[in-house]
Amino acid sequence: MGPDVSAHQPTLSVVIPAFNEAPVIAATLGAVARHLAERGVPYEVLVADDGSTDETAAIVIGVAADGLPVRVLPGPHRGKGAAVRRGMLAASGDWILFMDADHATPIGEWDQFAPRLADGAPVVIGSRKVAGARILQHQPAWREAAGRAFTWLANRILATRVSDFTCGFKAFHRDAAQAIFSRQRVDGWGFDAEILFVARRLGYPIVEVPVVWRDDAATK
Repeated sequence: MGPDVSAHQPTLSVVIPAFNEAPVIAATLGAVARHLAERGVPYEVLVADDGSTDETAAIVIGVAADGLPVRVLPGPHRGKGAAVRRGMLAASGDWILFMDADHATPIGEWDQFAPRLADGAPVVIGSRKVAGARILQHQPAWREAAGRAFTWLANRILATRVSDFTCGFKAFHRDAAQAIFSRQRVDGWGFDAEILFVARRLGYPIVEVPVVWRDDAATK
C-alpha cells in the first residue's frame, strides 16, 4: 500500500460523510489509502457518520484497527450538510477535501486539485459540467433535470457563477474551510450552495476542475 504516512502531521484531511454506507465504505477507504500512500501524502480520513443504523461505524473502526489514519466521527442523523460541517471543522490537515462515501468521484482526481491548492487557490471544486469532465454512469434523467434547475436557480438567487454546485468533491485550504464551515447553517442537501455563497461573500475565488464521476443508485 506504499509508505506508512500515518505518523506524520497530515498535509491532507479527507472528510467522508456517511449514512448507512456499509456496502461501500470499506472499498472507498481502501482506495483513498492506497492512492495517497502511493504518492507519499501525509493524510488522515475522517468519516462523519450521520447517525447510521447499519455497520458503517464498525467497518470504519475495523479499518482503523489495521493501522490506517482513519477515524469515525459519530453524530445524530441530521443530514449531509451537518455531517460535512462536523468533519471539516474537526480536520487538522493543511488542505481539506470532502468526497462521497460511494467514491462517485475517484480519489485519483485529487491529483488535479493538489497543484491548484499549492498555487494558492483557497477553494477548488469538482464539476461534471465543464469541458473535460467525464460521466461514466449518468443519474436518472429526472435527477439530472432537477440538478440543472437547482444550479440555475441557485446562481440566480446567490449571484454566483458556478457550473456544478452539488458534485461531492470539494477541497479547501484549512483557513478557508474554517471560515466557511463555521458559518454554514444548512444541514441538508442544499449546503453546497450555501458554502459556495459564503466563500464568495468572504472573497475566496472558486476554481472549478473537470472530474470523472459515476452515479451509484444504491448510495444514501
